[in-house]
Amino acid sequence: MKVEHSLRVPASPTSRQPQRLSQDTIVGPDTHVFGVSLDALMVSNGWYTLPRPIRECIAFINHHGLAAEGLFRRSPPSTALRSAKEGYNRNQAVDLSLAGVNVAAVLLKLFYRELPEPVFSGRNYEIIRALPASPRSETAGESSDVAMQMDSVRARYVEEVILPSLKTEYRMLLCFTFALLSVVARNEAANRMNAYNLAIVWAPNFARSSNPMLDVSMCAVGPGAATVGSVVQIMVQMFDKVFSQELKAVLGSDADSCVDKAAAVLEVVDRMNSGQLEGVRVSPPKLPPRKAVSPAARRTPPLPPRRASADKATESIESMEGAEGSAVGDDEDDEEAQIFADAESESPSSLAVDPVAVAEAKSDAKDV
Repeated sequence: MKVEHSLRVPASPTSRQPQRLSQDTIVGPDTHVFGVSLDALMVSNGWYTLPRPIRECIAFINHHGLAAEGLFRRSPPSTALRSAKEGYNRNQAVDLSLAGVNVAAVLLKLFYRELPEPVFSGRNYEIIRALPASPRSETAGESSDVAMQMDSVRARYVEEVILPSLKTEYRMLLCFTFALLSVVARNEAANRMNAYNLAIVWAPNFARSSNPMLDVSMCAVGPGAATVGSVVQIMVQMFDKVFSQELKAVLGSDADSCVDKAAAVLEVVDRMNSGQLEGVRVSPPKLPPRKAVSPAARRTPPLPPRRASADKATESIESMEGAEGSAVGDDEDDEEAQIFADAESESPSSLAVDPVAVAEAKSDAKDV
């Protein structure tokens, strides 16, 4: 069943006019936005703003493209795509209603693909490979309780481990982008783009390292795959949970009470396009706190004095010799030497166990 979006389309079907999403007709010198670092485009005195191509394409697709079949999969005419991209790079007004929804969709992917620093580079692959696997199969019908619990564990791992490894501007940009992708997935009955299909077409735009073959393998999608593709699918399916911290920055005090958080984020994009809002202030990202552990649990167990252990071992051997009334042979000398060696080799590190050393996401996975 198609899920209708809660935001109203500004233009009525009977009097729809070509919509210029730019605030004004902007003409100026070349001010490239494609292929430019996010720090230069988004960050200004602690405030984070969306680059023009991102906010205008998101708004246009949200209002006019949710029912487009094969959204983000179909390629637009190369001339229209090139013209729109050059318009943004020259700081000119771009009429997306004339360019078409597929141009807007590809511009979004192109913006990510041309970032100097990708969303997920080779240094992120190690923590992504640690993503817990899910027992859910791609063709399964109703999921079991175990599969649902594991999906929650996987989402928590993305929220608490993978996202905090990214810079703040990347996290904020992803929050706005996946708000749109979440709404697109709700309308899969019309556009045929569910979370799995969206992950297939979006993952290659996020992953880039010095090894192209490795990048291809990291874009695979599946419940058992610890890949960028699986991370993208989780972000689409569990948007509210994965981006909980970013949503608090975007929506403020309304984040907890808001029923449709993705729609609320898209409303913020509309306010940015209309000039009502310039950006959001975000505090530096922090890793979520671990569970509190009592000092007693963290303290290394005390060891007895080493010499006392050796003396006790010696006394034990002497008492055995007196009871048996026999001399100690060569084999017993070897045994005594081994006892001393064992007593001297004791170390605190062999007995200390720190429960905080194990990541919470991993322990949750083992419990399942």
